[in-house]
Amino acid sequence: MIAVTRRRPELGLLFWVAALGITGSVAVAAAEVAGFRPQQLVVPATFVVIAFALHVFLAARGVRGDQLLLPIAAALTALGLVLVQRLASNLLVQQLSWTLIAAGAFAATILIPKDLTALSRFKWTWALLGVLLLISPLLPVIGREVNGARIWLGVGTVTFEPWEAVKILLVIFFAAYLEEFREVLAQTQRRFGPIPVPPVPYLVPIVAMWAIAMVVMVFERDLGATLLFLGIFLAMLYLATGEVFYTLIGLLLLLVGGFVAYHVFGHVAARVDIWLHPFADDVRFDTGYQLVQGLFALANGGLFGAGLGNGMPDRIPVVWSDFVFDAFAEEVGFAGAIALLSLYLLFVYRGMLIALRAPTPFLQLLAAGLSFIVALQTLVIVGGNSRLIPLTGITLPFVAYGGSSLVTNWMLVALLIRVSDMTARVRGTP
Repeated sequence: MIAVTRRRPELGLLFWVAALGITGSVAVAAAEVAGFRPQQLVVPATFVVIAFALHVFLAARGVRGDQLLLPIAAALTALGLVLVQRLASNLLVQQLSWTLIAAGAFAATILIPKDLTALSRFKWTWALLGVLLLISPLLPVIGREVNGARIWLGVGTVTFEPWEAVKILLVIFFAAYLEEFREVLAQTQRRFGPIPVPPVPYLVPIVAMWAIAMVVMVFERDLGATLLFLGIFLAMLYLATGEVFYTLIGLLLLLVGGFVAYHVFGHVAARVDIWLHPFADDVRFDTGYQLVQGLFALANGGLFGAGLGNGMPDRIPVVWSDFVFDAFAEEVGFAGAIALLSLYLLFVYRGMLIALRAPTPFLQLLAAGLSFIVALQTLVIVGGNSRLIPLTGITLPFVAYGGSSLVTNWMLVALLIRVSDMTARVRGTP
């Protein structure tokens, strides 16, 4: 018999999430020409029901451990629905449908597999499946190219971005691989000056990951996936071994690969040129138009913004997916943008805390890797929107429009909660 747990802090925070989603939706609706209509509460009210249903599900299953991750993810998703209502209201019902699917995926991940550590026994299966999914958009017929990036699979009108699932699969593989070989990788009998140098065969994993990342950048034209793929691997490798050498080698290989790609492949050079010279006369009204309008939106936001529904996000092409952060910052200002980033920071902090407390090396690396996904993805997209780095095609976790990303991010939350639950059971804490 499953013992029901009381998750009171989680429940209390969800009431604040409900208030956030409903008031945000009302504010956006009130700013419209037609004004607020009661039927516009259907979507936020439905999401509130979904969020509380997930809480009841966790309590009924007797899940222990972290009680902040669900409210944080729910708050970000609620903001995402508000922003889809604001930026592309015709997509709101579709995004709500994806939210319902994401909730189902969350529940399934809580239930399956029964023993989370069993995932490590099939590490090469996850690696193979991840690589196959990663290169699958290159296949004819089912591979789709959207906005210059060939990163989609499609059957009829249904499309799916396999990279979203690949992130989790490869983190599971990295965690299992590094748990088994981290002591070997940490052996450094030779030194190059102050830098420890391991035997050449142990550099193979880094070179292999770099090669796959370059394939993605060159043939699928997805700079974001390249940065995330290599960044997550290098971060987990450093955590597992404590050797800065691996990180330096990985970054050096990334720079070399990027330099070569810039001079050989036109789409890479175009992205970098837009980043370096967005206001050039031949760029700002053409390929750099999206970035320039996003930067104007950031500047117009000021400290407190124009207010929800009072900005001009329609100037930014594909704003609901690529530039949702800039649109949000324009309407809620620097203060609101910092509040949003604070939610991500708190999410990553809780994830890393779960990693530190996890009972086995595999679970520690798994939780850390999952946390790195959210951290790096947020940094890459916010950095691209604010012109700190070249713009990439990835989305802001939980907030930007998109079904593939939302579903996998909620599965990620479920995995972190499961690691936390296992830790609580081992320690005998509620």
